[in-house]
Amino acid sequence: MTKKFYVVLILLFALLTLGLGSWGLTESSEARYAEIGREMAMSNDFIHPSLLGIGHYHKPPITYAITAIGYKVFGFNEFGARFFMSLALILQLLLIFKIGRLWFKDEKIGIAAALIYFSFPIALIAARNLTTDAYLATFIIWSIYLWLQVKVNNKKAYLYLFYIALGLGFLTKGPVAFLPTALFILCYKIIYKEKPKLSIHSISGLILLLVLSVSWFATIVAEKPALWDYFIQEQIIARTVAAETFHRAKPIWFYLVFAPLLCLPWLVPIVLNLYKEKSIISLNRETKTCGYSALAILITYSLFSSKLILYILPLYPVLALFFGTIFIKHSETSKKIYLISFKGAYILLGLIIIALIIMPMISFNIWLALFLLISALTTAYYLFYKSAFAFRFKILTLSTVAYCFVIIIHTSFSAQNSFVINSPKPQYEFIKTERADTDYKVLIYDNLLSSAPFYLDERIITIYDTNFEAKRDTRFEKTDVWKQSYLPLNEEGQMKRLKELLNDKNNVLLIKTKKSLPEELTYLLEKFKSKEFKKWTVYY
Repeated sequence: MTKKFYVVLILLFALLTLGLGSWGLTESSEARYAEIGREMAMSNDFIHPSLLGIGHYHKPPITYAITAIGYKVFGFNEFGARFFMSLALILQLLLIFKIGRLWFKDEKIGIAAALIYFSFPIALIAARNLTTDAYLATFIIWSIYLWLQVKVNNKKAYLYLFYIALGLGFLTKGPVAFLPTALFILCYKIIYKEKPKLSIHSISGLILLLVLSVSWFATIVAEKPALWDYFIQEQIIARTVAAETFHRAKPIWFYLVFAPLLCLPWLVPIVLNLYKEKSIISLNRETKTCGYSALAILITYSLFSSKLILYILPLYPVLALFFGTIFIKHSETSKKIYLISFKGAYILLGLIIIALIIMPMISFNIWLALFLLISALTTAYYLFYKSAFAFRFKILTLSTVAYCFVIIIHTSFSAQNSFVINSPKPQYEFIKTERADTDYKVLIYDNLLSSAPFYLDERIITIYDTNFEAKRDTRFEKTDVWKQSYLPLNEEGQMKRLKELLNDKNNVLLIKTKKSLPEELTYLLEKFKSKEFKKWTVYY
């Protein structure tokens, strides 16, 4: 069974990478990480991340470095930027399987948990959108697996690997990387009634963790001491309790409402299964640890001021293990509940495919849509009514195949609907066509388009007027090189510089369609032609 599962992982990886570079970078998060990784790869400086030529110290460099390696291997393209995201998801599935086999001593639970995690919408969202979250989740799951190796098999060498995994997580997203693992260990200690204890190995591991975690921060702060206050006050404290500073503040109930939606359709039959069986009291300690850990992570993250959907991703691996053991050990008397739930999910998938065919505002390959619809219906009919497979095999196969269809749909849809997914790639292609073999600059008015230099090289000048998204932090720059690519209108002499740039007929202006230049500059656009896209207007 293990070998068959590994074959499934290989097939899923192949599917995840199929067409991975067929759609443009999406604004704003993916484009930002992709561009920082590109600049890192071009400079071979893996210590000082930069975005559009200005130092970017919002997060430690692991994600940028992995992205840079992707470019080194596959070239400077979308596939190179995203490749390791797909690999990260496969590693997560493998580690969840290994935790199930190691801790629950049941490879069926491990396989079920891994495939359930794969069919959580949030897992696929994280794997298809370049951010830190998929990499962070990988290090967190790895750390839990290594810690359980120590508890189950008493292998001290794994303890040091555990601290290394935590350190790499810290170098991916800072102190928040410790939280899910710490909550899991705390729940484990409470449920297993273990008292905390330190050994020489624990102390040595903590020292290793400390050295690894602070290595990058210490290097950067030694060069630029002012970054110390920036890291502590703005990137840790402000993000935790004053997220409105970064326009990411959400109410306390945000995750309590949206987190359950991100584990559909599995949530419905699992909850009904537990309610019907009244078996929560009889669950084993492993299952209880996962359930209470998931609850603890959800509540703790809800208390933070800064909230984005992908921040809560570390909740779902332990939730998948919880769901996996319920499904394998307690679902036999609730077959109808599972079958009805997944029939409903398949009907919803079919309706989505039909919508893609008939909706006039989007583009989608009608033949692909029909193929997917027929394939989905055929698979569901065979598994529900014709096959003699075991009930649990049917459900896991249905959920996995359904999300394989979702991956194909996402790939095709994204490639054909750039502006729906917020990718400005078509406007860049238009600019390159219009300005072929011309020395020109692209002026982006009052917005930050991180994807622009990815497609247009070093031609970009960001103009900041009033929009906070376009404001760059130049406090830590030691030279004035940044002034070549950044033009803040609130500084003396910059308005004159903008007029000079607009007087050059070779230059191009990009501006949000619903925005306009200051009145005193609009006359400069009279000599420009314009091309309007859905969100942006190009003046050339």
